[in-house]
Amino acid sequence: EDEKKELLKENLSQMQSAANLNLKYKFENFVVGENSEFTYALAQNVAKNPAQKYNPLFIYGASGLGKTHLMQAIGHYIVFNKPELKVRYVQTEEYVNELIKSIQKSSDRNQKMEAFRRKYRSVDVLLIDDIQFIEAKDATIDNIFHTFDYLLNKNKQIVVTSDRIPADIPGLPARLQSRFEKGIVTDITPPAFETRVAILQNLAEQEGNPLDYNVSEYIAKNFTNNVRELEGAYNKVSAYASFSNSKITLELAKKILRCDDKKKEITIDDIAEITADYYGVT
Repeated sequence: EDEKKELLKENLSQMQSAANLNLKYKFENFVVGENSEFTYALAQNVAKNPAQKYNPLFIYGASGLGKTHLMQAIGHYIVFNKPELKVRYVQTEEYVNELIKSIQKSSDRNQKMEAFRRKYRSVDVLLIDDIQFIEAKDATIDNIFHTFDYLLNKNKQIVVTSDRIPADIPGLPARLQSRFEKGIVTDITPPAFETRVAILQNLAEQEGNPLDYNVSEYIAKNFTNNVRELEGAYNKVSAYASFSNSKITLELAKKILRCDDKKKEITIDDIAEITADYYGVT
């Protein structure tokens, strides 16, 4: 057992590099609320028992709610606790770009395609993020369908995230939709006020900088759409406090975030940001 742990430590950085995971996304630092309780439980079950029950696991919800966090937490748990299993995380756009490079005309095209297929079929756990970006990309849809079939037949775990349910992804063929729905489809919704406060308190504790409740309450009341927006607001206040060597107070938060001012005016930037977020572009 000790030898196994030692071997894992030695190979961990290499394994995480191969798995393509971000170290900060773990189960331990995901704040569970009513909006994510069921999905969190499913993710933990998949991490502890890959390919045994919920396969594929399809997580959907709006941008910035924690889908990627939970997906990568599954990968991290497996890397640390089941080091014999091979994990790979990929964003759909990255997958598409790799596929395009592989099929570009060249003398070794067949070899490149074979290497591409092998890369995604030689894993025990495949994590694919933002699957909605495959819409209308026929070659990608075909490749993902055959990859999914191959992995499911070999009893390997697949986890997928999307900003919508499979039926609402335009141009998604019925055969692939049925693969996505074969396991379980679950969602994450925007966090309630209490969960937003808990997320802020958790962020502050991770930094070793406890936050007064009135500050958490102010930020949580004014940033309601998603976790990413909430974290951004906290990071802005925290950074200012750090640079000015001052404590995070309610007065400081109001001064930096200027939420009351923002409520009075809607700018072109606001419209651009919300529109871009809705359509999933920069």
